[in-house]
Formats: sequence, structure tokens, C-alpha cells
Amino acid sequence: MFALTKILVPTNHGEPSRAAVKYGVAFARQFGARLFLVRVLSSDEFEAAIETERVIETLLPDEPAASGDQAEPSPAEVARNAAHEDMGRLLEPDEERDTQAVCLLRSAGRHTPGDEIVACANELGVELIIMGKHRLGFVEHLLAGSVTEKVMRQAPCPVLIVQHPEHDFVLPDDAVPA
Repeated sequence: MFALTKILVPTNHGEPSRAAVKYGVAFARQFGARLFLVRVLSSDEFEAAIETERVIETLLPDEPAASGDQAEPSPAEVARNAAHEDMGRLLEPDEERDTQAVCLLRSAGRHTPGDEIVACANELGVELIIMGKHRLGFVEHLLAGSVTEKVMRQAPCPVLIVQHPEHDFVLPDDAVPA
């Protein structure tokens, strides 16, 4: 029996990533799996995103404290909220609810984005990674390399590659024949 309970979709907000998110939502709905969206940032970008979220939460708290003293949000809460702020717009509210979506921000640190995606997949125990990929020419491929190819070589699970642009196999729910 083939079952999926956890699906990871790395994203950089580009069009190939957006196509991969559509596939991730479709697979998660089909199998009743949880969807994890992860974005890997450079150390500087990661620190800036966390600090921005910390300032927003301090200045604009969601709930006013009962005694007037605002508790400092935990680092985990700040990171979770920063990730949701960064990637929350990739999903419609019903997609987020149906897939129990979790948004994660990761810092590449000294590693490459591919290394960090593989580490995240290992930590979460995902059964499928869905990634978007630009169609690169031979020279572009030699010069730029590919995060997707690194993940394919090192992933602990199958990796579905969504080429962009490509024929779209994910159809809206109302377009699927009964």
C-alpha cells in the first residue's frame, strides 16, 4: 500500500515553486497528508526576517495582555510566525486548512539550500518532496548548478520534479470528471 502522511515543498516564491505548491496541495488532499512548505534563506535574510517579525509582534500584538504587560514571544513562536507571514499567501485558506499546512523558514548558514532542504526532510520524516524547476539550457546548468538536482541525489525519499513551464496535470476540483 502506498501512503503519504508528510509532504515537503521547498519554495523560493518563483513560478516553478508556485507550480510545485499546487502539486503539493493536490497530493496532500488526495492522501490526507500534512503539507510542509519550507523556504531556505541566507543567514542575513533569515536574521532580518526573524527580527522584522519580532518587531511586528512587539509593536502590534495580536492579543493585548490582561495586565498591560506584553509577554515577549518565544523564539520558536517568532520563527513560526515569520514563516507563515512569508509563505502564507501561497495557499488559500481552505488549502491551508485541508492540508494542515506548516510553513518553515530555515537558514542555510554554512550549508547550501539543497543541504538544508535534505536536512529538513530528514528531520520531518517526509515521504515525498515536490520541487519546482526551471528549464535550464546546458550552459546555464553548468554555470548555475541546481538545488533540485542536489536534493534529488541526497533526499531520503522520492522527489517529484515539476518543470516550469510544463503541462499542468493539477485541475481545479470542479473540472475533474465524476
